[in-house]
Formats: sequence, structure tokens, C-alpha cells
Amino acid sequence: MIEVLANIAIAFVVCSAIGLPAYKINVVSLSGLLSGYVMGIGIIFFGGWEAFLIILMFFILSGATTKYHYDQKKKKGIAEKKGGARGYKNVFGNGIVSLALVILYFFFGGSVFIAGYLGSAAAATCDTAGGEIGRLSKTEPRLITNLKKVPAGTEGAISLLGKVAEIVISVFMGLIAWASGMAANGIPGIELLFITVFGGFIGATVDSYLGATLETNKEWFGNNSTNFLCTIAGAASSILLYYLL
Repeated sequence: MIEVLANIAIAFVVCSAIGLPAYKINVVSLSGLLSGYVMGIGIIFFGGWEAFLIILMFFILSGATTKYHYDQKKKKGIAEKKGGARGYKNVFGNGIVSLALVILYFFFGGSVFIAGYLGSAAAATCDTAGGEIGRLSKTEPRLITNLKKVPAGTEGAISLLGKVAEIVISVFMGLIAWASGMAANGIPGIELLFITVFGGFIGATVDSYLGATLETNKEWFGNNSTNFLCTIAGAASSILLYYLL
């Protein structure tokens, strides 16, 4: 019991060291900060520090790319609202699937849950960070459904810059997972890398498709719903590849 409480306390301190400065510079809102505590402590407790490092990469890359050239994106009307601060809906929309998968791993074991976790986290990161980079493309993006040129910031729009960024980001996250020791969970390092890249790219692509079809046409289907399904698609894709390899 004492060890459990100690781990929770350490997790709280670590999340505070990361979350409070992020709140101060408006990367997250107050609700985003509080929900980040739930996500961070939960992932550390159920998934360990290796799993936390992966979700930390999501937080850092998403926050950094959102703030990168923010004024430029704001002038174009394509910047994230509220100064780029992410709220609780965004945190849970992007992270609840990852948290559920590490909880399943904690209680039942099995490398398949690690594969799903990596795909889910990579998809969320590729979608958010890749999308922010893609908005800075000097060429007009194209709608994923028909490849017609559309204004930057259009839901479902993709660009070469954004898709390349997604691949680079997912490779980076796969290498982080490999280096952190997650391959010790029963997935060989090179397979771990492929699983992460595949889940990240497919999940982000599904997000774009949903943005172009449902998010723009259904009032009840918003960005957070898209994020949630993006992470499910990323997890499912990585799990599928896990069984195929």
C-alpha cells in the first residue's frame, strides 16, 4: 500500500512539473491541466514510466507545434482557439483510449495492448502535431475525399507537408518506444517501430476522412469525437499489424 501511494505521489509531482508550466504559458486550460493529471497519473500507475514517456511526447509535440508560428496561423484564421490552450475534452478525446489500453495491460497482460497503446498515442500525436505543421504549408491543401484544393484549415484537408510530418512524428515515437524499453514487453524492436508508424499514419488519415465527411456535416459530431475515433483507428490498425507480423 505504501509503495502504491509513493508511486502515485511521484506521478503527481512529475505531472505537476510538466503541467503547471504548460498551464502558465497557455498550452492547456485549467480543465486541461486537471484532466492531464488524471491521464498522466493513470498511465504512470497502470502502464509504467515507459508508457508515460510516449504520452509525454504527445503532450510536448502537440503543444510545441500548436504554439509554433501561432500568430501567423491566427492571422490566417486557422489557429487553435483560446490561444492554443487545450481543454479537458481535447485531453480525454485524444487520451482516453490510451489510458483504457494500459489499464487492460495492467490487469490482463499481453503485448497486444502495448501495440494498441502505441498506435493510439501515435495517432493522436500525428493528427494534432502533424495537422499543426500542415497548416503552415505554402501550397493549398486538398480535401481527402476528392483531392480538390481547399483553403487551409478546412476540416479534412491534407497537405504533403502534413503527411510527411505525420510519418516523421510516428517514426520518432516508435524510436522513443524502442529506446525506452517497451520492446521488452514481447514485441521485437523493429516490429514495435512498424506498429507505431502504421497506427499513427492510419489513425491520422482516418481523422482527416471523418473531418471531411462527418465533422463538417453533423452538428453532433465535433472535433473531439473525431479525435476519439482517430485514436481507436490507430489502436485497431496497430493491433491488426501486430497479429500480421
